[in-house]
Amino acid sequence: MMNSVPIVKDICFVGGGHSHALVLRSWAMRPIPGVRLTLVSTSRQTPYSGMLPGLIAGHYSYDQIHIDLLRLCHWAGIRFIENTVTGIDLNSKQVQFDDRPPLGFDVLSLDTGSTPDLSVPGSAEFVTPVKPVSGFNARWEQLQLRLQESTDPSLSKAVSIGVVGSGAGGFELITAIRHRLKSTSARCYWFMRSSESMGGRAKQVGKLAEQAAIDADIEIVRGFDVVRVESGKLIAADGREAMLDEIIWCTAATGPDWPSACGLDVDKRGFVSTNAELQSTSHEFVFATGDIGTQVDTPNAKAGVFAVRQAPVLLENLRSFLLGNRLKHFVPQSDFLSLMATGPQHAIASRGSIVLQGEWVWRWKNYIDQKFMDKFVDLPKLNMNESLNKLPKALASNATTVRCRGCGAKVGGNILEQVLEDLLPDALSDNHSEWSPAGDTAVVDLPTTRLVQSVDQINAIVADPYILGRIAALHAMSDVFTLDATVHSAQVLITLPESEGAILERDLRLIMQGVLSALSEESCALIGGHTTQGSDMAVGLCINATIKFDSVNLPVKHNVTAGDAIIMTKPIGVGAVFAGVMQGVAHGVDVNAVVDSMLQSNRLAASVLRQHGCTVMTDVTGFGLLGHLQKLLESIELDAQLDLTQIPFFDGAVTLAGKGVRSSLWESNKLTVSRLDLTGLAHDELTMAAQDLLFDPQTSGGLVAVVPWDSYEACLNVLSTAGFLRAAFVGRLESHVNSDQHNGSCIRVGSSVMD
Repeated sequence: MMNSVPIVKDICFVGGGHSHALVLRSWAMRPIPGVRLTLVSTSRQTPYSGMLPGLIAGHYSYDQIHIDLLRLCHWAGIRFIENTVTGIDLNSKQVQFDDRPPLGFDVLSLDTGSTPDLSVPGSAEFVTPVKPVSGFNARWEQLQLRLQESTDPSLSKAVSIGVVGSGAGGFELITAIRHRLKSTSARCYWFMRSSESMGGRAKQVGKLAEQAAIDADIEIVRGFDVVRVESGKLIAADGREAMLDEIIWCTAATGPDWPSACGLDVDKRGFVSTNAELQSTSHEFVFATGDIGTQVDTPNAKAGVFAVRQAPVLLENLRSFLLGNRLKHFVPQSDFLSLMATGPQHAIASRGSIVLQGEWVWRWKNYIDQKFMDKFVDLPKLNMNESLNKLPKALASNATTVRCRGCGAKVGGNILEQVLEDLLPDALSDNHSEWSPAGDTAVVDLPTTRLVQSVDQINAIVADPYILGRIAALHAMSDVFTLDATVHSAQVLITLPESEGAILERDLRLIMQGVLSALSEESCALIGGHTTQGSDMAVGLCINATIKFDSVNLPVKHNVTAGDAIIMTKPIGVGAVFAGVMQGVAHGVDVNAVVDSMLQSNRLAASVLRQHGCTVMTDVTGFGLLGHLQKLLESIELDAQLDLTQIPFFDGAVTLAGKGVRSSLWESNKLTVSRLDLTGLAHDELTMAAQDLLFDPQTSGGLVAVVPWDSYEACLNVLSTAGFLRAAFVGRLESHVNSDQHNGSCIRVGSSVMD
């Protein structure tokens, strides 16, 4: 969603918990003009904790219990950054990471959940913790694999699994595991610190839970206070020992280390201390909900129901804080409805002294859970309204004036100079170049060599300015890598959304850090550039490189011959996947794979290809595989036969193409391919979808190259070792004369040059 007013405030949401997911959905329905939201999460998919036992028991699929945060954020017009927060600088108002620049904010909201309490000696080394929930499914799948590997049918002893934790979480977990695993392959144990389970609830709840465990053939170990964990062994305070093949830890959790380290007030367990308005008691511009926060005066249990109920209060308080209005109190309920699954499709319900159980209770729980998840599956169409064109009075004083066009749209010199001084302190004395007196022109001294130049620009294909800067730089350098050239220097063109000065500086700093990180990895100096403001963020670079006069690595006809192999170094389908993002139908995990590929430089792949005799290659970008391949074929006056079954596609791209999801450039790309023979090609739905992707535009795509036939297998092995795991042999060169019969998976591509 694009607001037509300048951006004047940044709210950063850290964590994709229940409160934040609901707030982001509601904010999209009623945004504040001029306020930009950013979500930072360790994963693009966040689990609904209430359905985790159902996933383990086999009642739900992975997608059914996870919210796709990338899809939600794109629908809501919110920036999404996938990374792990390692700290917060409250003075400069920046969120910090280990492997990327910090992110600035004006208001911060935390909903990161809790971390496992691994203070018992040995627990950090020898148990599988349930918290954080977002990572437990992967650990559960690994555990299942280990169980399969360690279970020998010839042995009478079954694998032993123990869950430590006498609360609802421990009960649901052990009964779900028992339901999923065959009783002959595993023995299950439920370890309780006290003699009874479900402390703090009606006694009948504990009795029903324990009876359900006994009925499921789960052995209950009572009064087992774990004081030490060794490899495959639990040791209790009374000296008892339990030998186990797998130990799962579901005890009370604690807060992470970084809140207290950054200076936030925390309670004795490390959770952020908040007032009744969900604000940090030490920093009013920080809010905390869900497990990460503890209301000092009215503490509540760490349960998902409270995070859900906090969401509307958090939403209104964030709005009110920005607009200078009075904040609301959140009053946690003294009691709440608890629905515990028992493994099969059966559950126990309790509230106060009322306790019920049965299959109908599970159906009731399933209905409530599915209704919650449906909020993030069936996202309504958002309608722009006139109010989005007006800044609220409380924010208008921070807004920039109406932006002029032309040079009047440039970023202010003070902002530009500050960013450049911080990021390029030695720019004026750089050995690569000299500057004119006005500082507007770079004069480059080159050796007696050929100058190679390439220019490219992309808009904000991703919302993260730092990642966008890296992708843009790698995309621009890709053309140069196809020649045996040495990258020398670059100039950058940046368009930023119209924003208030502090926001402009944040965005410019992140983009420049992304650009510089990619350029520095290729020993490429930044020697100049230009900035402007507009409706959309965009980054372009002009790349300068040098190549020897006597280089034989420029494409020449006699260096290739019919029968040579054609290799691709990366999958295709970038355009379709991001078109799916635009339409709200792409899966976050598929987008993640595409972004990882776009962030992979083509330099090493090009070097490997040349080492194996390649003299002709091109990168696959905006014109799609067939468009760029046809240009390559024109340079060598040969045709090609491609095997559609060998061409690598990104996961999800073929499915999206089969649904008719196409990039806006697809139609034009298809028209530019003048010679295409589909004779004999099968016309099933899967083949037609894959065929469509041959015209799909790629951003920071891979290379397509010609390698001598006797070298291509060795070349693919080296490419795989170098990190290009999807590199593939996709076809062979052919002469213009009639070739062998095509099989049902082959496409003949011809250059426009005829014999």
